[in-house]
Amino acid sequence: MKDKIKVLVIPSDTMGVGHFRSIWPGIEINKSFGDEIDVEINHKPNIANLEYFQSFDIIHFHRHIGPYEESAEFFPKIKEAGVKLIMDIDDFWEPPSTHPLYEIAKRDKLSEKISGNLSLVDCVTTTTEVFANEIRKHNKNVYVIPNALNMEHKMWTGELHENKTDRCRISWIGGSSHLHDLELMRPGFNKLWNDKELEDKFQIIMCGFDTRGTITEMKPNGEGVTRPIKPHETVWLRFEEIFTANHKGKSKDPEYYKWLNKIKKPKSSDYKDEQYIKDYVRRWTLPLTKYGNHYDYADVCLAPLVDVYEDRIVHTKKDGSQSIQIEKKRHTFNEVKSELKIIEAGMKGKVLIAQDFGIYKELIEDGVTGLLVKNDKKDWYRHMKTVIKDPVYRQELADNLHNFVKEKYDITNVTADRVKFYKEILKEKDKPVEKVVKKELEKSK
Repeated sequence: MKDKIKVLVIPSDTMGVGHFRSIWPGIEINKSFGDEIDVEINHKPNIANLEYFQSFDIIHFHRHIGPYEESAEFFPKIKEAGVKLIMDIDDFWEPPSTHPLYEIAKRDKLSEKISGNLSLVDCVTTTTEVFANEIRKHNKNVYVIPNALNMEHKMWTGELHENKTDRCRISWIGGSSHLHDLELMRPGFNKLWNDKELEDKFQIIMCGFDTRGTITEMKPNGEGVTRPIKPHETVWLRFEEIFTANHKGKSKDPEYYKWLNKIKKPKSSDYKDEQYIKDYVRRWTLPLTKYGNHYDYADVCLAPLVDVYEDRIVHTKKDGSQSIQIEKKRHTFNEVKSELKIIEAGMKGKVLIAQDFGIYKELIEDGVTGLLVKNDKKDWYRHMKTVIKDPVYRQELADNLHNFVKEKYDITNVTADRVKFYKEILKEKDKPVEKVVKKELEKSK
């Protein structure tokens, strides 16, 4: 009997990215290809046990194995034993100054540490070809394994929440780091809420509301004190100002908005069910294994993405002298974002209105599989109005997107490609990884 391929999968966390990029794919391999491959998922392996790592054929990790500072010494020891070392990455390693994690990333020098790991491994896997091109600046051996959904999971197969109104439900589903993205939609929502023709014909649903988190306050002596945020300090209230056009519907429904201002999760005696007939709906955050249920409360999904430009120092030489100039340059972070929102909306049969930028521009066919926003001041409003007024076209857009993603991004199919990749890497073990990756990319075209 032929020995199984032994793969060690190391997630960077047990939150969203850890499941999408490591845990769920590993589980699917064991389920569907268990007679050929044995995947072990280990969140925190002991890097002092070198023999343990050397017992695998492939180690596939997300971002890091143990402390970044030990990679330069540790990685070569693994590779010397003939183990193929593959790094997975789904986000650009240097967040822009507008991102909540910017200061932490800058302080901890994460950009240098992560890009350093990229150059030390045999091969890198990532979400899209757009991001792959950026990664090749650090490691030419890059293979695209897209995000995928397990459509057998109950959060994707559950029954849709019945729309208790005849309104078009427009939803945004996301996390707390997207304030600058959401600001792009402010002019559109202002126009939408003031359009008398659309009054009572739409419903805005914001998904992910949360009051958890901390805030650091600086004392006069420069010492920082970190404490839990208070409910009224949550950034989600700023999000709501955007989605409601500064609470445009408050005068029409003061009691409901008074209840929202209590900032408490709905209980059976409150607006738990009644809120779903209101102009605006606040949906609180859900656990990772349930967040897909948010899509059951939507007909249309929104995906704003700000095109960040930041000041960069440019050194130029002329006539033997050197000068320094400050130029505005596009930041890479949002440009290489993954296709996950496209996949989720499509799998659930929803319309997607998205930024004409990055992966959305790359994958969405405007007017066919979605609607792309080129002008923030006009298009968010224009596209939302279009799908509100035309339910037939709305359904056509949803169906087209579903047909586009249903096979391509199903975890069964994506995992089959992942397994082929593993086999090719090992089949040509003594050949340069670059050739193997190129061969696989040509197959996938």
